Amino acid sequence: MKRSFSSVFVLGLLGGMAALPACENSGGETGGSTSTTSTGTAGGGNGGGGSTSSQGGGGDSTTSATTGGGGNGGSTMTTVPTAKCPGDPTETLTGEIGSDLTLTSDKCWLLKGIVFVNAGATITIEPGATVMGETSSTGTLVIEPGAKIVADGTADLPIVFTSEKAKGSRAPGDWGGLIVLGNAPINVPGGKAAVEGITGDGTMYGGDKADDDSGILRYVRIEFSGVQLSPNNEINGLTLAGVGNKTVVDYVMVHDTLDDCFEFFGGTVNAKHLVCAFNQDDGFDWDFGYSGKLQFLALAQDPIFEDDTNGFEADNDATASLNMPISNPTIYNATLCGKNQPIDGPKQQFGMLLRRSTKGQIYNVVATGFEACIDIRDAATDPKVSSSICYGNTIHNIAYPEDAAGMGAFKDDDAGLDEVAWFNNAALKNAATDPGIKDCFAAEPDFTPVSTLTTNAATPPNDGFFDNGAAYIGAFKSGENWASGAWVSFDRK
Repeated sequence: MKRSFSSVFVLGLLGGMAALPACENSGGETGGSTSTTSTGTAGGGNGGGGSTSSQGGGGDSTTSATTGGGGNGGSTMTTVPTAKCPGDPTETLTGEIGSDLTLTSDKCWLLKGIVFVNAGATITIEPGATVMGETSSTGTLVIEPGAKIVADGTADLPIVFTSEKAKGSRAPGDWGGLIVLGNAPINVPGGKAAVEGITGDGTMYGGDKADDDSGILRYVRIEFSGVQLSPNNEINGLTLAGVGNKTVVDYVMVHDTLDDCFEFFGGTVNAKHLVCAFNQDDGFDWDFGYSGKLQFLALAQDPIFEDDTNGFEADNDATASLNMPISNPTIYNATLCGKNQPIDGPKQQFGMLLRRSTKGQIYNVVATGFEACIDIRDAATDPKVSSSICYGNTIHNIAYPEDAAGMGAFKDDDAGLDEVAWFNNAALKNAATDPGIKDCFAAEPDFTPVSTLTTNAATPPNDGFFDNGAAYIGAFKSGENWASGAWVSFDRK
């Protein structure tokens, strides 16, 4: 039985509620702006086409499409309202979703408890929709293996998973998070594992289907999420466990989460344009044999939260086994920005903590503002870090010097590897020069460099996934900030 829920309930509109203040994104209230797109197509007679696009402020959000007709160019218009959440009529989801369901953008949706989308069912979420998680019941959405989520937003109408609380009262840990489970390979003996953070039927993941398809996450923002149930048992902002490479993950932001922004438990899923901001654990975490591809990653850590948070945290598994497949993602173009200040006490933060027998092919990374750029641990750990820059890290720019008699971060934990010499190997084309990033430590970070960092950059492969035009270091070119617009928010409350 799944966490005391045995069936799905979509509760009706919550009438009789006092209107609550609307939650906001980077452009103001969710649904608080008007986005109108009109597209004309050439018709017969004197009719014409052409297209216009406009965006205004204030009021309810609507999206409209106008298509030119024949004759003198007649047209039709469809208007889809976008709800203000919390505040507008709300439907509650609880239990299990066993058949296809669409969450529309004209109302708010509330996750009450852990909501499971069962195998064979697809949950579709319209552009501009808002899904809230209930705090008291740790509202969480779980996509089971064999189920799908189709959350395909747009830059102007993102899909937002957020707190049920009003703006000004929101905080990390207000609700659970989004968990997607699949049938792709993991390295746990037996090929199956139970996902972190929840228990019961429907929580197992893993299999032998590398090209498994769990749906689409595009132009999605997840905020004020994450729950630590016990040590090493947390719900992240976005958990991708055993997810296959037919799944689309692109333009996804997680901010103000109590745990990791993104965690990959095995699987083969590929992802691009990921933004992590103000997390209270790691930015990008992988283990259990993750072997996907990642490109264009941006991280801005929370400068006021003191913990051992890292940009990348990488394991093969928790015991440093050599279970197959070995974790071995391929990563191009990342900008990782730490707290830009030392942490008091015994905890450290690293741009890249690579340990427990992981591999990894890592290129074109900037890591700045951590206590140190890199820490490699355990004798069997064997990553490649190339065409990357360590700069402005606060205690030791590249790595802590280690020896057998050292204490804490200074104690040898990698069979005598000298990380500084390893990073500075000329063949790897790494550097410790100023990347000229404008200000990734600001309240609203600007990750772009003053000049595009092409010197010694690696060229991504032309394999159908990577943008092989991104032959530069870091996630951004000068003057081109893809981490901007309505789908991005750095609002802390």
